[in-house]
Amino acid sequence: KMASLTGTCGGPVRIAKSAVRDVSVKVVVRVRPMLESEGGAAHCVAIPDNSTLELERDSQALQYKFDACYDEATTQTRLYRNEIRPLVACVLAGQNASCFAFGPTGAGKTHTMQGDAENPGIIPRVVQQLFEEIDKLKATGQWDFSVTVSYLEIYNDKVYDLLEFKDTDLPIREDQQKNILIPGLIEREMHDCDDFAQSFENALRNRATAATKLNVRSSRSHAVMLIRVTKKELVAPHRMFVAKMNLVDLAGSEDNRRTENAGQRLKESGAINRSLFVLSQVVEALNRGDARIPYRDSKLTRLLQDSLGGDSISCMVANISPSAANFLDTYNCLNFASKSRKIVNRATVNRVVVEKPKPAPAPA
Repeated sequence: KMASLTGTCGGPVRIAKSAVRDVSVKVVVRVRPMLESEGGAAHCVAIPDNSTLELERDSQALQYKFDACYDEATTQTRLYRNEIRPLVACVLAGQNASCFAFGPTGAGKTHTMQGDAENPGIIPRVVQQLFEEIDKLKATGQWDFSVTVSYLEIYNDKVYDLLEFKDTDLPIREDQQKNILIPGLIEREMHDCDDFAQSFENALRNRATAATKLNVRSSRSHAVMLIRVTKKELVAPHRMFVAKMNLVDLAGSEDNRRTENAGQRLKESGAINRSLFVLSQVVEALNRGDARIPYRDSKLTRLLQDSLGGDSISCMVANISPSAANFLDTYNCLNFASKSRKIVNRATVNRVVVEKPKPAPAPA
């Protein structure tokens, strides 16, 4: 990407990061509706107010506090408007942002992130809002923009490109400014929502899914969409900003005793659970203030480095089931979500600076 910025600016460039503020990871909880297959199962979740959730068992209740709690009747529109919409404004101002859905298998993460034609999820809504806001800013004559999208999955701890699927495990690298890079990952320019919809639809066909006992269409991989926005001022002082937005649909943690996974499903489950375990270790290390954070122990955590303890404004949507049959999965998810609220990121504005060429040495 640096090469393309260099070409645009007419000289070598660097990204100047200016600190804006310290901001905690925002954590909200979404409770999915009961499924028909769960029949008359008892509820174990109650939401007494907008920021409090109670997990009930044997006439006792554990109480959790979050930034917001959403019950089973919550619409995609309401969740997006309240929690995700402000992040797009941050990206257009040159700040990195992240949103990721976390939770056990079958808890509604993919519905939250992708949705469907009638109830689009966070990803298509972000793109729609992004182009609507860009059109308004372009109409002023002051700004021009470019938007590129990459989409990858981490399957069995290997990174694959979903925009142009090839059976190639892509490497993860870090540049001199500690930015995460993935050589070989397609970065496709998008001009409008139609461009995006076509690429997104094709990419979803490439993502690994399979049936398990608990989920007829279980995601077998973590999916990460990377949206990069470059904002260029057409009038003096001709500023230029670049920001990215990570939209992450994490595969769900699985109890193989309940899913009855075997063979390839068991191997996939092992890789998913290992990466989520490292994610929990990263959260624990950040909360303890450890000198070494184990980002490199998993490809997932390397990609989430900006989102957890980095320079991104981040929002986690913890998805849970209301059924008492899933009490243990819900308990584990809520504990992880509660710990994640303690993480503090250093939000920055990313401005592109064109390096002035050094003067040629005087002739001898």
